[in-house]
Amino acid sequence: MSKRHSVMKNHQSDEIGVSDEDSGFTDVEQNDSSSNKQDNQVTATLDNMVYLSELNRMNVRYVSFSQDTAQDEVILKGLFHHHFDRHGLSVHAGNLIEMSDRTSFAELPPAISMTILFDGKVSFSLGSQRYQLGCLGEGSVECSAFIINQPEVLSRRFECGMHVNKLNIFIERQWLEQRATTPDERHHIQQLFHDHAAFYHWQASDVVAKLASDYLFKAQHTSLQDELLKEAIIFQLIAENLKVLTLLHRAERPQNTDQSYATASQENQLRHQIDDMMMQSMTIAEMSSAIGLSVSTLQRKFKTTYGVTVNNYCRQRRLDMAKKALLVDKKSIGEAAFIAGYGHPSNFITAFKKRFKLTPSELVATILP
Repeated sequence: MSKRHSVMKNHQSDEIGVSDEDSGFTDVEQNDSSSNKQDNQVTATLDNMVYLSELNRMNVRYVSFSQDTAQDEVILKGLFHHHFDRHGLSVHAGNLIEMSDRTSFAELPPAISMTILFDGKVSFSLGSQRYQLGCLGEGSVECSAFIINQPEVLSRRFECGMHVNKLNIFIERQWLEQRATTPDERHHIQQLFHDHAAFYHWQASDVVAKLASDYLFKAQHTSLQDELLKEAIIFQLIAENLKVLTLLHRAERPQNTDQSYATASQENQLRHQIDDMMMQSMTIAEMSSAIGLSVSTLQRKFKTTYGVTVNNYCRQRRLDMAKKALLVDKKSIGEAAFIAGYGHPSNFITAFKKRFKLTPSELVATILP
């Protein structure tokens, strides 16, 4: 269930921008497709034209634009910095003008996404819930974050002419857990990821606003010293925002004193096994035999870890795949029903509405322009 939380002032949200490159500014001029690039640093100007083909090259890990968008279409203009450390921490920053009315989609892994917004408005949907950030007024620096504990589809709406100045940090759960050194810290991370699609928003502190502003300025510089300083700033921002998220989360729900926990890697191992076997249309008995557990032990272990039985998880996952097919791949309702394992569209529509609170056609009409 999606949850919203706010402090001081309200109405903010987040968007994801992650890449499969190391780091640098885009520098894609209209008549210079090669650019003067090195492996991990590029010089940019406010006149940069960022094409769909360039975004696709950078964002192969998660992002897919609507299929009717031409590869040579200009999506953004301005400064656009991206960094991905290949271990689950992604940063993108920009002072940009959106040049096209378009929607992008991404199926995201369990993660915390943080955004610091200086200017502009950003609209997006997480699952079937719509959000907008940028409503505090001129001069206000806004922070927001959402936490997802399972794969989820995010759609981001670009509005032609919108000027956006922001910094986004996307932290996969596994990256955070690898840096937790005590059982208490690991338990705290597990508690943060308890609710799926939990959404928080607050006004940035002076410290966070200054750090984010420094990063946006230094993003134009790519010397070794600047790279180290930028990395230090990101770690400081994560630490500062995690303090706020901890306070908001603890205010929302009483602390569970049970110190047992499962890390993302442990959870993913079992989930990936089930996902692989689900794609082979294996029965629960066949899955249990392949894993080396009895049916009852597998069901109990899976429900303890994920809160649902294997049967329910497989049903939900197929519906998630169908939702992605509708939004990202532009499949028909009949094709999506087949992907979800339903022989009749009417049964699929009923199950889809039960899970997402909207019928497939209602979801598409809500998310897509």
